[in-house]
Amino acid sequence: MVDFTALTNGGIAQLLPYRLSKPMELVQAQLKAPHLVRLNLGESPYGVSHKVREVLQRAEQLLPLYPDSGCYFLKDTLKRLYGYEVNHITVGADNGELISLLCRAFLNPQVNVIIPQLSSIALDRAATIAGAAIIPTSIMDDWTPDFDAILDALNERTRMILLANPSNPIGAFALKSQVSDFLAQVPEEVIVVIDEELIDYEGPSYEDFYALLSLYPNVVLLRSFSHAYGLAGLRIGYMLSNEEICGICNVLRDPYNVSALAQECAIAALQDKTFVTAVVKQTGVQRRRYRDFCAKYGFSMIDTRSCSVTIDFGANTERYYQELMRHGVFTRPLSYLGLNSLLNISLGAPDDNTAVLKILETMALSDAYVLSRITGLR
Repeated sequence: MVDFTALTNGGIAQLLPYRLSKPMELVQAQLKAPHLVRLNLGESPYGVSHKVREVLQRAEQLLPLYPDSGCYFLKDTLKRLYGYEVNHITVGADNGELISLLCRAFLNPQVNVIIPQLSSIALDRAATIAGAAIIPTSIMDDWTPDFDAILDALNERTRMILLANPSNPIGAFALKSQVSDFLAQVPEEVIVVIDEELIDYEGPSYEDFYALLSLYPNVVLLRSFSHAYGLAGLRIGYMLSNEEICGICNVLRDPYNVSALAQECAIAALQDKTFVTAVVKQTGVQRRRYRDFCAKYGFSMIDTRSCSVTIDFGANTERYYQELMRHGVFTRPLSYLGLNSLLNISLGAPDDNTAVLKILETMALSDAYVLSRITGLR
């Protein structure tokens, strides 16, 4: 019998066997939970801009047609709104495809890639498939990358540095000044890919990293429409790089990799800054509710600005996770990252957050009562 796994390229075999995950709706039915609340993927609970809804009303006209392979109008919109050069933009089926294109283009079993710990699991996966050796590096106390550790890890085989900024899902963010100082010390032949999937939640304080491309041609930025823009289901994002890297990735990508509907919705979403600003503001309001809860009951919450919160429930994390799931609330335990005491909760709609906080409060009060009883018996 043929061993087809042995015939695979790169590091594909390391990710086998492939396991099909269950849809959340099926898990909900098995749990017999009355409601399903998805708070494990950073999805926006605020829908889409009214401009996007206008596009959706004429979606039927777009579906029979092949999309614009070059995404001309989307690139033109990005240039008009932000000044990005068209020949610096690659559009893909969100950041996952763009990362995959970069790894396919530049990584192989003869080179290595440096990825800071807790950056993003998607980065590790793409590098593994390409067959490159992964060198993990440490992080700082504020959960941002330890840039000195990355520089120390560089060697003659290092082809790429992959990092998410903000990190995903924790949301730790390194400032532009920190990143610029770091880039000045990276050899020009080492490509530095910065995945900015969650950048919109940094709000108006964010200083666009695009200007760094003119100083450091080895820098690549990735952006997504999946979160604040509410377009996760359409799978669309874009990459900013120098013209040569842009051309290489455009040669690799499938000609019709992004649907016409996704392109039109992204164009519409970009032109409604008021909507995105409102989403980011409301997300901040909901984040403060969890921060107040943690302050009241003595839990530690990582201080970041993202579309989720990460809370340390100590030895009780698995129990809290299971109780939320019993009520149909899906969250993300970070045990897969080796962080067994941390639970990541996407910031849902206000009513959903009210329900979650009520469950958490009930458990916290119960734990406090049990602890007081045990203490009283001593």
